[in-house]
Amino acid sequence: MLSFGTLIVILVALVLARLIDPDKIEKWCTSLGRRLTAIPSTRFAWGLALLSAALTLAFSQFLLAGKPTLIDAMVQAVQARFVAAGHLGGPADRFTEFWQLQNSLFTPNGWVSQYPPGHVFLLALGFLLGVPVLVGPALVGVTVLFTALSAQRLLRDDPAVARLGAILLALSPFFIGLAGAYMNHVSAAAAASVAVYCALCSEDDERLRWPLLTGAALGLAFSVRPLAAIVSGMTVLAIWIVVRGPRRTEMTGWVRLCIGAVIGAVPFLVAVGAYNNHFFGSPFRFGYAAAQGPLVGPGFHEDPFGHFYGPAEALAYTSSDLMTLSLYLLETPMPAVIVVGLFLMFRRKFSAGERLIALWALLPVVANMFYWYHGNDMGPRMLNEAAPAWALLTAIAAVGLVRLTTRRRFASHSPRAILTVAFILAWVAGVFYLAPSRLKNYGGAWMASSRIEPPHTATPSLIFVHGAWSGRVVMRLVANGLRLDSLDIGIRQNTTCELQEFANWYAAAKAGRITPRPDVDFDPASRRRPPMFLIAEDDAIRANPGQQMSQDCVREIASDSAGIIDISSFLWQTDLPGLTGDATMIVRDMGPEANARLIARYPDRAPMLFYRAAGEGRGPQLVSYPEGMSRLWP
Repeated sequence: MLSFGTLIVILVALVLARLIDPDKIEKWCTSLGRRLTAIPSTRFAWGLALLSAALTLAFSQFLLAGKPTLIDAMVQAVQARFVAAGHLGGPADRFTEFWQLQNSLFTPNGWVSQYPPGHVFLLALGFLLGVPVLVGPALVGVTVLFTALSAQRLLRDDPAVARLGAILLALSPFFIGLAGAYMNHVSAAAAASVAVYCALCSEDDERLRWPLLTGAALGLAFSVRPLAAIVSGMTVLAIWIVVRGPRRTEMTGWVRLCIGAVIGAVPFLVAVGAYNNHFFGSPFRFGYAAAQGPLVGPGFHEDPFGHFYGPAEALAYTSSDLMTLSLYLLETPMPAVIVVGLFLMFRRKFSAGERLIALWALLPVVANMFYWYHGNDMGPRMLNEAAPAWALLTAIAAVGLVRLTTRRRFASHSPRAILTVAFILAWVAGVFYLAPSRLKNYGGAWMASSRIEPPHTATPSLIFVHGAWSGRVVMRLVANGLRLDSLDIGIRQNTTCELQEFANWYAAAKAGRITPRPDVDFDPASRRRPPMFLIAEDDAIRANPGQQMSQDCVREIASDSAGIIDISSFLWQTDLPGLTGDATMIVRDMGPEANARLIARYPDRAPMLFYRAAGEGRGPQLVSYPEGMSRLWP
């Protein structure tokens, strides 16, 4: 698809470049560059930041209904609700299975998401102000603002290219999409862009405030995405080496920079360490390791789920990330990464600013080669923090390739004119058609369940939402402390019925009731893979054909036959356990026997059921609890 679009753009460019005088094309581009650079720098940066923030807000509000789309953001939004109410996390009690979510864990000091707390606290600020939907757009604005200002400093001799790169970032659907979906990548990107700008300001201003602010920005980035902060720190160090020029050997200057940066970063590092110690038992142990085990860290080794990640896998995944970034970054038919690669191959000499921007863009790629997880929902997410640098580098590369191309005509064709027209056509197609189409698709059938409006009642209620059988089993195990690495192996290598029997035993063992352990397979080296069967839309189980199931397992399958609704997208929008509230509380339907315990815990709330009614064709239905139980759990 990408190569087909590229071919169309080149063919159209061939025709247009022959019809239009090449000299006029170059004059138009030069004139446009002069007009762009005539705008005062601060006004340009602020205007572009506000434009990008407004686009992100419009995308989030009108296409995503103002809600997070991926589970990463949903679980952080739930924790942010607790933080906004004055708690670091949710309650640690025997009812956690009713609202436990993926990518979260139950600790002796409470329930929390597996992520560092920085983005959670930014979302909590949004909840306190009553506008969580503004957090992502505001962070986009910050990123675009400081990237535009940094580009002006990095490309002092080429201001038009600097501004073109900032415009590419402001209109990047890859950056707007994840920010509008509440993802924490935009927080890391914003902090990194501030750190880069403050580091650049130390070139001609030796006051302590710049290294202090640089360190604070890096500290904030560390509280959001530690690996991204370390990579940004390397970029900052390179900037200091370059901008100090002849002064780079003066030790007093380095001492001032380092002390200032440390002072700025320490409050954030101490806060993250205290948070880790409180919930995970050590200042140096993050939620990722507590939830998924020691193999969650970077390096070449088996990942937490038993798959080996070595140099060959790193190369394959990184290549895939770059190919995907080519498509998602700007959504143009001209692949951005290939354009950058060609420029780096053919350009003989690079300015200091170009080298720094290339380093800013490429360091995250190298760092992520050594990390086993490469998420590709809404694009190569692990590279989203580097989107500002990639936008600038794409602008440098596109203009640089045009400048490297000869003006000489061959058979009435000007190669430079053809390339110029091709880039213009590709960018216009991306901005006005392909990028809006991509963002529009996020609001269509893709992840539509995340935009289902949760049920609301006029009086206090306890609404049980009927989800998947496998989800009930998994969340019961997680709530009782089973680590995610073990859980993933168990899900993959056992039937759902066997895993439920293990969940019953595991909960009983936690409660001190000793019974024989069911025969389940948790060996990572095992190749046992029971086949999967779809029992309802988006509801798959594992079962062995011909193997008889217990009556309890048959009952679970029957309850799911009409369809399921996941509670992940509801929880952050309604009353939460442990917080005061007199409206709707959403919980997971665990079956009538287990539900009875929770109903007794909340006697002042009327129990009800939210489920998909079989054959009625009216979508999810809210019914009285007795009616719902009689339909799903006869």
